[in-house]
Amino acid sequence: MDSYSFLYSSSHRTGLLSGFQRLRSERKMCDVVLEAGGVSFPCHRALLASSSVYFWALFGETTAERLAGSISLPVLTPEGLDVILDFLYSGWLSVSPSTISVVLEAARYLQVETAVSICERFMTDGLSAENCCSYANLAERHALSNALETANQTIAMEMGTLLQESRDELLELNIQSLMAVLDADEIPGVKEVELIKLALDWLDENGPLPLLQSNLLLSRLRYGLVGASDLTNLNHRAMATPLIRSQLTRALEYHRMGSAQPIRQSRQSTLRASPNRVLLLGGGSSADWPEQQVLVFDPRNKKFSSLSSCLPLRLRNHCVCSVGGFLFVIGGEEVKEADEDGKKSVTTTTSNQVWRYDPRFACWEKVESMLERRAQFTCCVVEDAIYAIGGATHTTRRQHTHLGSFC
Repeated sequence: MDSYSFLYSSSHRTGLLSGFQRLRSERKMCDVVLEAGGVSFPCHRALLASSSVYFWALFGETTAERLAGSISLPVLTPEGLDVILDFLYSGWLSVSPSTISVVLEAARYLQVETAVSICERFMTDGLSAENCCSYANLAERHALSNALETANQTIAMEMGTLLQESRDELLELNIQSLMAVLDADEIPGVKEVELIKLALDWLDENGPLPLLQSNLLLSRLRYGLVGASDLTNLNHRAMATPLIRSQLTRALEYHRMGSAQPIRQSRQSTLRASPNRVLLLGGGSSADWPEQQVLVFDPRNKKFSSLSSCLPLRLRNHCVCSVGGFLFVIGGEEVKEADEDGKKSVTTTTSNQVWRYDPRFACWEKVESMLERRAQFTCCVVEDAIYAIGGATHTTRRQHTHLGSFC
C-alpha cells in the first residue's frame, strides 16, 4: 500500500486573492458589474458568491439576477461598496472615523460578517469623548452589542465633558443608549439634577414618546440625589404620570428622614460613584496641628485630590466609618488655637461629637453625640449600628508657644 502525505501551502490563499485582485484591476474575466451611486465596479461572480452570503443568494440557481450582467445596489454608497470589494479581493479593510458609517452599512447589507466584526473592533478600540455618541448610534443601528455596550459606558464616564461641550450630540442619542447611561452606577462629576434636565430636554427633542417608554426613561433617574427644592420645581408634563410622581414623593420622604437616611437607602438615593475610594481625614504633618482638608485617593489613577468640603473641626485620634454611603467622623481630640499675651495657645479637648458628611450635597451635619468623650478608640459598623470601643477619655490639655511656630 502506497504511503501519502497532505502538505499545505500558506501562500496559496494569498496568491489566489492576489490573482483575482490583478484580474479585477485589469478588468479581465469579469462577468458581473455592480453599480452604486452611478459608479460601476466590474467583478467576478464566483468570488463574490464565495465571500458574501448576500451574493451567494443573489446568484443562486433560481434567481433572476444569476445571469444578469449588471446589478444595481442603490442603497449603498460608492465609497462603502469600493472598500468592501477591496476587502473581498485582498483581505484588507480600509476604514477611518470618517468612513466607518458607509463601510459598516455596506458590510451589513452585503452580509460580509468578517468585515462587520472588524468595524466593530475598530469602533470599540477608538472610543473617546469626541465620538462615543455617534458610535453608540451607529452600533445600535447595526445591532453591534459589544460596541454599543462599550460606547454607553464611555458616555457615562465622559458625561461631565459631554454636557459642557457636546450637549447636542447627547440630545441625538438613541433611546436605548440614553436609558443604559441613566442606569449606570458611575457617572463621575455630574449632579443628578443635570441628568434630569438632560432627560427632559431629550424628550422635548425626540418626543412625544409613548407613555411606557417615557416612564422607563425617567424612572432610571435617582431623585433621592436631588435637593427637595429642586424636586418641587420639576413641572415637566412627562413627570406628571403616577409612576414618576410616586418616585418624586418617595424622594421627598427620604429627605425628611434625617438621621434615618443612612439605613433607608435605595437605588434612588445611591450615589453614582465608585465605592473604591480612600479618604484621609484629620491628622497632619504636625502632631499638634491637624489638617481640616479632606484628601481623596483614587486607586485607578493612583492620585490624591482634595475634597471640596473640609472637616468642620481640627481633629486627631478620632474614628471614621461609613454607613449607607454617609461618612461619620466620631470623637477624637479637637485642637483649637487662641492668642494670649502675644503667645499662641493651643487647647486639645477630647470630644464626644459625631459629624455626618453627605456626599450627595457635599455638606457636614452634626448628629447625636456619643454618651461620653473618647479618643484613641476603635469603631466598627455591625448591621447598620456604629459601635465605639475602648479609647481614652481625658478632657482638656493646653500648651503655649510663640507666634509663628505654627503654619
